[in-house]
Amino acid sequence: MRHPALFGWLNTHVMRQTRFSACRRNGFLFVSLCAITLGFPATGWAQTKQANTSPAPVAPTQANTAAHSSNSVAEQIKQLSTALAHAKTPEEAHAVQEKLEALRSAKLSPTTQLLVRRAEKDLTTDKPDDAVEDISDALALQPDQAILWRTRAQIRLVAGDLKGAITDIGEALQRDPLDVESWSLLASVEEHRNDGKAALKAWEKVLELSPMTDRNHKRLDALHIKAYGQPT
Repeated sequence: MRHPALFGWLNTHVMRQTRFSACRRNGFLFVSLCAITLGFPATGWAQTKQANTSPAPVAPTQANTAAHSSNSVAEQIKQLSTALAHAKTPEEAHAVQEKLEALRSAKLSPTTQLLVRRAEKDLTTDKPDDAVEDISDALALQPDQAILWRTRAQIRLVAGDLKGAITDIGEALQRDPLDVESWSLLASVEEHRNDGKAALKAWEKVLELSPMTDRNHKRLDALHIKAYGQPT
């Protein structure tokens, strides 16, 4: 598993207003509006033979198709999370985790992906504040995507905004409580906040979801010491 401080992919907090400038130094952001197509039922004189016939099958609507796709992804994440919990080796766990990351980022739109790549570039040039703004713009487009909340939390940790990171992790876990990366990130943020007990609790959740992440319990033992001190 990647270190949570690196860029990657429990009360409810209202998403703060994010800067969504039409003109940015890297270009313009265009948001297209989806046209709504309305279907009108045919009208006419009722006939007895029509009353006796079976209604024609209704084609699935776009909303139904999207809901089915969402349920399918959620079910795949659930199945892979079960596989992750039962992985026998770190290599097996890593392979499953990579599939989970791909699923979690699969619904990001091209514009959102562009903003994520821009944030990556900002981080490589030591501009974490700009990276936070880019991911905030991405969240304005797709606030339902848990991976974006986790990503902004990671960047805020790098930027030293621990309070903001905690808020974003809460949003991420509310949407995706099976995300090992978010729990691991929470442990790191709590450790930076010098809350050893909270960090330990988050790391125990990591091990519940992915035992191979810390097979020898080295980090678990270290966090236990931070939380309760050296055993006597």
